[in-house]
Amino acid sequence: MARDASSPASPSVAELNACVSTATGHHHHHHHHHRPSTKETTFQEWMLANQIGISLTILSMLLAVHHLYPSLNPYTAPFFQLSYYQPATGDYVQGWDDIYFVVSSAIAFMAIRAIVMEWILQPAAQRYGLKRKASVRLAEQGWLTLYYGFFCSLGLYLWSNSYYWREFSAIWDQWPARNVSGLLKWYLLVQLAFWVQQVLVINIEERRKDHYQMLTHHIITIALFGSAYVYGFYNVSNVVLALMDVVDLLLPTAKILKYLKFETSCNIAFVVFMVAWLVTRHIYYPQLCWSIYKDVPAKMAYGCYSGTTAEMTSTNGYPDSWRYLLSPFKNIEGPICMNRTVKWIFLSSLLALQLLSLIWFTMVIRVAVGVIRTGNAEEPRSDDEDEAEEDSAEKDGPNGTPGVPDGTSAEWRRANASNVRPRGRGRVRLGDQSDHKALLGRIGCDKPS
Repeated sequence: MARDASSPASPSVAELNACVSTATGHHHHHHHHHRPSTKETTFQEWMLANQIGISLTILSMLLAVHHLYPSLNPYTAPFFQLSYYQPATGDYVQGWDDIYFVVSSAIAFMAIRAIVMEWILQPAAQRYGLKRKASVRLAEQGWLTLYYGFFCSLGLYLWSNSYYWREFSAIWDQWPARNVSGLLKWYLLVQLAFWVQQVLVINIEERRKDHYQMLTHHIITIALFGSAYVYGFYNVSNVVLALMDVVDLLLPTAKILKYLKFETSCNIAFVVFMVAWLVTRHIYYPQLCWSIYKDVPAKMAYGCYSGTTAEMTSTNGYPDSWRYLLSPFKNIEGPICMNRTVKWIFLSSLLALQLLSLIWFTMVIRVAVGVIRTGNAEEPRSDDEDEAEEDSAEKDGPNGTPGVPDGTSAEWRRANASNVRPRGRGRVRLGDQSDHKALLGRIGCDKPS
């Protein structure tokens, strides 16, 4: 679901201060009109430069405590293994300790992502001959391809081996049984951890133009899947994720082909991406929403159920004004209720995501139409400028100039082409979002120049 969320692994603090150091002589003369850049490293920059060290240190300290102090195991175990195992049935239920697992997984993601990008993908891209900036972009997309490649496969594996495969109405059959298989529980919690990590990442890295859209998307997603998990809607979460992840895998794949200049492959991947988007997000996904609207009342009798036995305890789905909505969050043994309100809360979140998808899809189609109509929606400057920009970017100091407030989108120079100018402290005004030239830089394939 994360649309292009991971921003570039930003340059280390050492590079940030490159403008000041004498080792890189040609940087100097460029800045005579800016204020001297002897500024302190911000917490944000420190986090960014040291994300591998910070995350691995936290995890290794936890592991050390876990192994050195067996008496503390009840407190440390939830970070490293799934909690609430049910020996009788061989599966799991959910509970508050799952939060620790999400936290440690999010920290692990920060380390894994930074390691994969900085130590594997970027060096590989540079050996392949890409310039610094392009290699950073390739590394981001490479990471997303690896992440979604794994989770999309796992999601489809779980779904295709389930009793609700290809049969949306079956999704609602076994609720409110709260037991969940270990693999499905791991899948749901780790995916949740991924978005938590994404929220951290987009806040420590340089701001993108679509920062607030992404933030909104991630927060809706975390709230939606977090609540669905608490309410035991595991199956529908699996289906929604599997449907969404297909597209999230194909887009970075197309972008990698674009960076490697495989023109035909990129165009094919782009067409596949658009077809997959249409089918999964605007055919199957609305069918799923319809199933929630139609089948949920039929399959899940409205009323309250016992948290322990999953037996219905009352046919009144509204026991007390609003508190019943929070009861599953407070106590797994407590009652869990299903009624029209609960249905509409979930349905409206899913429809909000559908709306975001539609908005994004119209943008994608605009790009495609622009390419077909003009044969090339590229502005003559925009990709060559990316190459030429390398030189000016080096002079500028890799993370924007000291004159440009930190936190400004790295893409602001390229975006100048579409009248987006930084202003104020690192805030970027959204230019004409329908401008497909600016958009093509984010999604389309480039014609080889």
